[in-house]
This record gives sequence, C-alpha cells and structure tokens, in this order.
Amino acid sequence: MEGILTTPAPWYLAGPLIGLLVVLLLWLANKPFGALGGYIEFTEWAAGSRGDLGWRPLLIAGVVAGGLLSALLSRGWRPTLAYGSFDVVFGSALWVKAVVLFAAGVLIGLGGRMAGGCTSGHGVCGTSLGSPASMLCTATFMATAVTCALALAWMSGA
Repeated sequence: MEGILTTPAPWYLAGPLIGLLVVLLLWLANKPFGALGGYIEFTEWAAGSRGDLGWRPLLIAGVVAGGLLSALLSRGWRPTLAYGSFDVVFGSALWVKAVVLFAAGVLIGLGGRMAGGCTSGHGVCGTSLGSPASMLCTATFMATAVTCALALAWMSGA
C-alpha cells in the first residue's frame, strides 16, 4: 500500500517547501534554519545557562517525533540492530557498534560546533545566503561523505 507516509516527497515539492521554510524563518524570526542550533539551545537550557527554551529544540523534537510517527504508521518499520555494510566492516558485536557510533557522534558534534553549524544550517541556509564559510563547510561535508561511503564500500567489498 503506497501513501503519503510510505513514499518520499518528490523533489519538486520538497525543495521549494524547504526553501520557503528558510525564507520564512529569516523573515519572521531572523534566525537561520539548522538542527545544531536546537541541540545547542537545549544543552544550554539544561545546563542552566539559558533562561528560556526557544522554538529550535521543539523543531528537533518534532523531527524525531515525526520520523517515529511516520515509521509506525507505514507499518514497514521493523526495529533491528543490523547495520548492513557497517556490520561487515566493524562486526556485529553490539558493544563495538556502540563505541564506534558514539565516537562518530562525538566527532560530528565537535565538528559542527567548530564549523559554527551543521550540514542543514550551512548547506541549506548558509549557501543560499552566499556565505563563503558555508560554501567551504558544505564542500567539506560532501567530500567527507563521499570519501567515507567509498571507503566503507571498499572495506566491505561492495
């Protein structure tokens, strides 16, 4: 059964809607769109260095809740600990996966903080605003992603 929750939105609909979201956020809140900002805001609030909790953490919570709801309603979600080619390279031991994925998450978080934003913030907002720093960050993100994908494919024999 195919429906709105089981098929991806077509590019000609999703792209303009993301662009509209970027423009509306800049126009209404004078804030760029980016996932890392919500995480930073939440951690500052949780540490007590921020008085109020803004809309960005709610955006992140909505993305997670929306993904979970979509998975549950599509009836195609089957939770598993299998990671495909990742398991071929690193093995299927749960503790190994946990260590590698935790380390990767820490590196992504540090990189995002050092770069002053995440892939969505730099790639969608920064490049559309013509920021040279965002152009460089986005090129670095893309080159790293392609290199890692090729390395994993080579290491797994795919």
